[in-house]
Amino acid sequence: MNKGFIAMTTVLILSVAMVAIMTTVSLLSIGESQSGFALMKGEGALQFSEGCAEDALLRIRADEAYIGGTFSHPEGECTADIASDGSIKTITVRSNAVDYSRSISIMLERTVTGITLISWHEIP
Repeated sequence: MNKGFIAMTTVLILSVAMVAIMTTVSLLSIGESQSGFALMKGEGALQFSEGCAEDALLRIRADEAYIGGTFSHPEGECTADIASDGSIKTITVRSNAVDYSRSISIMLERTVTGITLISWHEIP
């Protein structure tokens, strides 16, 4: 009678261990999927911000008096704020694409012949 009890106990313990391992692996894979999705959406939002920054650069190049504004695209909206210190301008672009937001700061010098980028970086 003890042999059957030991066999059943062993099967039960192994079953519980297997269920615990499978649950852990499933939860880890869900977490990894969510992390990958967030990374992909964040990169998309950064690309959208960079596109809006390029729109702002084109408008500054065409019009020295451009002071910024909101750009509407199918992906979402972004806002360009421009601060000027003589010929040096600083553009801050913020995008709101779905649930992810990324910001870029660009410093440039506007000359008669065009614009010269001084710096371009993402704002944390």
